[in-house]
Amino acid sequence: MKSNGIYTFIQTHISPQALNKYNMFLYKLKLAIRSLAKDKLNSFINIFGLAVGMAAVILISVFIQYELSYDKFNSKFDRTYRLISQLGMETADDYSINRRLNHEKFKENIPGLEEITQLQRGWQCEIIKENKRFYNFTVRFADDNFHKVFDLDYIHGNPNTALVDITNIVLSEKTAKTIFGRTDVVGEQLIVEGQDCTISGVAKNTPGNSQFDFDVLAPLEIMYPIDSKSGLEFFTYAVVKEGVDTEITLKNILSEYRKIIDGFQESGYKTGAYFQKLGEVHLHSKKLHSITPSGNIEMVLMYTFLAALILIIAMINFINIMTVQYEGKIKEIGMRKAIGATRWELIKLFVGKSILLTSIALILGVVLAEIFLPHFKNLVHRDLAMDYANNIWLSIGLPVLAVLVGIISGTYPAIFISKPTPSAALQGGLSKTNGRNALTKFLVVFQFTVSLALISTLYILNKQINYMRMADLGFNPEKVIAIGNINSKLSKSYYAIKDELLKSPVIQHVSASDHMPGGAASGESFSVLGQDEDKVKPFSSYRVQPDYFKTVGIELTQGKSFKETGNFNQKGIIINEAGVKFLNVDNVIGLNVEYHGEVQEIIGVVKDFNYSSLRSKIKPLMFSHNSFEMVNTIIIRYYGDNLKQVLAETDRIFQKFDPGYAISYTLIDDFCKSKYKKEEESSELLSYASLISLILAILGLYALSLFMVQKRTKEIGIRKVNGASEWQITSLLFSTFSKWLGIAFVIAVPISYFIMNNWLQQFAYHIEIGPLPFIIAGIVTGLFALITVGRQTWKAANQNPIESLRYE
Repeated sequence: MKSNGIYTFIQTHISPQALNKYNMFLYKLKLAIRSLAKDKLNSFINIFGLAVGMAAVILISVFIQYELSYDKFNSKFDRTYRLISQLGMETADDYSINRRLNHEKFKENIPGLEEITQLQRGWQCEIIKENKRFYNFTVRFADDNFHKVFDLDYIHGNPNTALVDITNIVLSEKTAKTIFGRTDVVGEQLIVEGQDCTISGVAKNTPGNSQFDFDVLAPLEIMYPIDSKSGLEFFTYAVVKEGVDTEITLKNILSEYRKIIDGFQESGYKTGAYFQKLGEVHLHSKKLHSITPSGNIEMVLMYTFLAALILIIAMINFINIMTVQYEGKIKEIGMRKAIGATRWELIKLFVGKSILLTSIALILGVVLAEIFLPHFKNLVHRDLAMDYANNIWLSIGLPVLAVLVGIISGTYPAIFISKPTPSAALQGGLSKTNGRNALTKFLVVFQFTVSLALISTLYILNKQINYMRMADLGFNPEKVIAIGNINSKLSKSYYAIKDELLKSPVIQHVSASDHMPGGAASGESFSVLGQDEDKVKPFSSYRVQPDYFKTVGIELTQGKSFKETGNFNQKGIIINEAGVKFLNVDNVIGLNVEYHGEVQEIIGVVKDFNYSSLRSKIKPLMFSHNSFEMVNTIIIRYYGDNLKQVLAETDRIFQKFDPGYAISYTLIDDFCKSKYKKEEESSELLSYASLISLILAILGLYALSLFMVQKRTKEIGIRKVNGASEWQITSLLFSTFSKWLGIAFVIAVPISYFIMNNWLQQFAYHIEIGPLPFIIAGIVTGLFALITVGRQTWKAANQNPIESLRYE
């Protein structure tokens, strides 16, 4: 009854013409599936290759979407701008940090300004709840109107008053749960960095695609009063009112801010300022600091380019293998045409089969993307997710991509195969049309050009990374650790801690600094007495304690170092050799300078060392004695290779001065090498891209070798009958592929050299490109090609001549 009802429904509601088309579609679908089942190997290679390409596109497109989505969760995203300061002696360099300003006065003076707020980066802090201690929480300092610029979703507390009182703090949801196990903690007391604080609010965790994050948000006013003078310390964001002239409003803000920053001009600095759209901050801040690690538009473009390359190579394979498969059915196609099938009908049939294959490849590609997503997330350090329901690209774009790839990939083979007349096709027409596969040859050359270029590029990239990791930095970071979470209690006991540490047989030297050795420096300046005293000399600056140079392994070439005095206030400046050249003075030792309003003396010179990275030349650097009555980082050089023993001994000594304190350390050697993390990530990505492209190129070569051997089967039989050996036939067949590989090599070498030579120019210190990368790329690619083609050609060369002559 049920089936009769369905039949009646079809007869009643569907026209005979539509029913015929439906039945014809099912018939063609069955034929296509049968065809795939008959040629399992080629079908698998075809589908798998395309699936890999689609998986790469899916993963990289999700990454690109994520990168482009930064900060878009903010309701005022389109009206928010970041202030950039410009400051320098010869030229005004760009800085994403600014001087302190009063946001209330700015709003009064500029009618089109809705809000302007500031944020200070902060640091890792220690939190004490009753007698329980928690470590490594990120505390950031913000103006009380920060929530009016960025969307902070408060779970508890009033955002309008949360940061008004300087003793108040706001916790993230994650931090509240970590410390209290709950979020309703407004009014609770905590000790943060030795200060008594009251929790005034709890906000939801900031999204991963935000340019700032925090565990604790504290009032900026507690450290820097709103009308205090300062250097460049604060990230500044402005929101323009809706409906006003944005350009005029921003100009008015800049005019007001220049009144503040122009104070540097009295010391001989050039100054300036401009605004950067919030949407450009994450990807277009290559030379600017950001609160959290920023992205790179060049990296996004590289990922896009690699995804496109992999997909194109996969499509080339698809075209080649489809052509091989159809070549074997040329007589069947001739029979179809002989009994009335038009060329258009055949093209539709072939393109339909192509779309079926790409649809299957898409399903497999999605599965592969899901499998490799966790590893890809670790590679790009992003919390990516495949949200098919809410992502139009995934839900609609992928099926459309599958159809487009199917049409594009299937059109050429369909047109090529359906062109011969019925009589020509029945006689094996394609074997007489050697010129028709010129596009196929070109595509294979393209595949191997890409593979050769990627492999040589990868080799050069890795050589530069190894060079940077192993380069002589001018100091010795090995067997040096830095303990950076020093609280106020330990800081006050620094000299006693140092004495205790030096008594240990595993510890060689101890010092302290406000800066991580080999890390970023502060900006300072001084004027030379007797030489244009109104003109200051800008220097990068490290504030250090005595024994710093012995601990870190920096050579003192002239003068003397700081003496151990047992206090935090010792006069004297030490500069590096680049600083001596910058001052252009014959004898700098004993030179008097004005620094922080005091007359001080240059007491020493140290050998140049790379305190930044090999991307830039060594700049003038000065060392002053830490004058802030505290230390941020204690640095230890140890004996031997037993790091565990060193840490246990260090922890034991720290416990004497602050029971319950948990040390957190950084290996300076690892820290210096971590500067090239982005290059290492690029290398890893390029490794995967090179491997995938090579595998796909080999699959394509397999298809083409099979295609060419099939075309020359009769020729092989005739040559064998006439006495040709297996080796002669193999060499003859492989010579064609060798020629294509040679053409690809000639094209790939200048392309790879040009790209990598330009890339190396961003490093002040870099390797020279020799012939070795290209030789290795040629050998690797040639070896794989030889193995792939050799199997097919050797099999054909060893075939019985009678079988070869019967082939046609």
